[in-house]
Amino acid sequence: MIDEITQNQRKSYHIKNLYLDPNNYRFVDNDNYTFVDDVNLTDESVQKRTRAFIEGKKRENIRDLIDSFKANGFLDVDVIQVKEISPNQFLVLEGNRRVTALKALQDDFEHDLSIGKLDTKIFKSVPFEIHANEEKSKHRIIMGLKHISGNKTWPPINQAQLIYDYLLPFWETSEYFDEEENLCKSLGVTKQWLRVSQRAYHLILQYKKSDYSDQFVSDMYSVFVEIVKKPSIKEWIGWDDSSFIAGNKTNTERLFSWISKVEVENEDGEIKLEDPIVSKATEIRELANFIENEKALQEMEDTRSLARGLAKSGIVEKETYKKSLNDIVQNIEQLNRFKDLITKEELEELKKYQSSFSNLFPKSQSISILVEDYTTCFKAGVVKHFDYISIPQYKVFKNFEIKNLNKINIFAGFNNSGKTTLLEAIYLLTKQNEIGSYFEMIRLRNKLDSLNAKWLNDYAEESTIIEGNFNNTTTKLHIQKFEAQGIDKEDDYIKSYRFNSQIDGTNLESIVHTFGENDIRRYYDKVEILCSSLFKSPYFYNHDEIIKTYTKTLELKLDSAFAVEKVIEFVKKIDSNIKDIRLGKKSDLERFYIDAANFPSSSPDITNYGEGLQRIWEIALAFAYAKNGVICIDEFETAVHYSLLLEFTKFIQELADIFNVQVFITTHSKECIGAFIENNYSNDEISFFTLARDKNETIQYIYYDAESLKNELDQELEVRGW
Repeated sequence: MIDEITQNQRKSYHIKNLYLDPNNYRFVDNDNYTFVDDVNLTDESVQKRTRAFIEGKKRENIRDLIDSFKANGFLDVDVIQVKEISPNQFLVLEGNRRVTALKALQDDFEHDLSIGKLDTKIFKSVPFEIHANEEKSKHRIIMGLKHISGNKTWPPINQAQLIYDYLLPFWETSEYFDEEENLCKSLGVTKQWLRVSQRAYHLILQYKKSDYSDQFVSDMYSVFVEIVKKPSIKEWIGWDDSSFIAGNKTNTERLFSWISKVEVENEDGEIKLEDPIVSKATEIRELANFIENEKALQEMEDTRSLARGLAKSGIVEKETYKKSLNDIVQNIEQLNRFKDLITKEELEELKKYQSSFSNLFPKSQSISILVEDYTTCFKAGVVKHFDYISIPQYKVFKNFEIKNLNKINIFAGFNNSGKTTLLEAIYLLTKQNEIGSYFEMIRLRNKLDSLNAKWLNDYAEESTIIEGNFNNTTTKLHIQKFEAQGIDKEDDYIKSYRFNSQIDGTNLESIVHTFGENDIRRYYDKVEILCSSLFKSPYFYNHDEIIKTYTKTLELKLDSAFAVEKVIEFVKKIDSNIKDIRLGKKSDLERFYIDAANFPSSSPDITNYGEGLQRIWEIALAFAYAKNGVICIDEFETAVHYSLLLEFTKFIQELADIFNVQVFITTHSKECIGAFIENNYSNDEISFFTLARDKNETIQYIYYDAESLKNELDQELEVRGW
């Protein structure tokens, strides 16, 4: 292409035959500029305005050329390049300032003013080159050589527009990248520089279509360049490097508002025009550091202050921290090099700071906030239990309601029918605004040694609503996960949880704010649970809970014997060698030890016995603890041999009567279901429910009283699902 450009025709004409280019890239960013069509290029008013643009005030833009021509004459060093627009009329492509300077000196000469050493013959015969069969792309290459990579560079915005105009015809063609490559080679610029300029220019075009389009000035170009250089800001506005478009319109409009003046209404209702928040490229670099911190951005917008947003983001503190850390590392390295020189006294001095230094290492904060200072609403007297449960929203349950609840409630169903989730909902409703039980449930169900806030945020539901009627009293629990406002949140803030509980119209609230490494913050006036309750699962092992239930069973007496003796008496039916089960301590660990006839010289740990005996022991202990309350037992039959089911189900019903406990049970076992009916213990206190999902994935159930359940079982019908 460069070879083609140099093959030109050399001519000379009177200066009046040369017309200035009104669309010259030098002043297209001028506020008074308007594009001129080809038919109006030679119009006298257009030429007059163009000359005024080029000359500037009092000819300041061409003063250097006028002085040079007057001192040295016209030196034909930089060739004037034109294209013919009609016979004997030529539009200047390159050299508009030189032609303007000559026209100005011609005016001086005609007004008898000095033109120095300039020969007046130049006005009648200005040398120039005509480009035969010239194309616009070639014109732009010529200008680029001079004003982008040459010695007469234009402002960056003018350079960017020239490149944009050159590449625009190829934008959606397969030739685009080849033309981009050729342009870089022709102008001697890097592809990185070219693409940055085009990204910035395309973003400027987007700005010119925004609500702030009338505010664009060429000095803003560097701001746009910095924007498209920052990956964090590009991602935030959804910038696409293939289409050169910011796809996130909401964020892009916000960004445009920060670099523009905006109208703000003051307290008196007056509209005031506020200066831009960001007006310099260096400020864009600061913005990029916290562009993803919404709280810092909100602070910046509210105060119209980049500095306030930066302070809110904690970036300054981080930089201070990094410097301090760097100093520590360097000092420790030096101390290690000279550790042989450390005296005993100096070593003692260093030990004083050892614990402080250890505290610098972050520890993942474990959430464990089981509350002990709660009150129990229904604890004594003749307590009636749940007669219905409603679950507007909890996991798979939506607008679910179950009635006909009894002393013993058995839920059956195939896998994923919601049985365990239903037990969870009932248990949580009994705990009301005692947040710790909710967190502990999540920890145990997911088999975690400890529960941290990041994991909790991924698992916890956005909203849970559970309602019911307990002891003829309406009760409700609403759990919400939310983003807290108006609190001092460190950089590792994760999420907040609100528990609203209601018992007979009395409302209580608990709130917890969680952090990745900092301690949780908990706020409540009072914690009140509905009743004593436990959730027993074969997949949860909660040693502390078992100790608590054992202790309670030791405290309560049934007639003249302690309640624990009744449990041990039943265990003896399972293994006649067992004499007693006691809580003991070895190596600071509390364990249950069995006194058995077949172990005369030692007391083995209960874990040496089968899983079935351990499970029966743990479930039976729970009843005294849950007196007048609720026990939820998931997968009742797990680990319990089928031959024990008849006796064990009857024992559970006896304990439920003795301690006035409402029992909710899930099971997969037809033998287990049958055992509750066949043991003939207060069948009128049994309700049976089969859960299943319909075609819309909605949980439905079929209710059976004891008599109808017995009829179904007698006919060997499947009652565990449909």
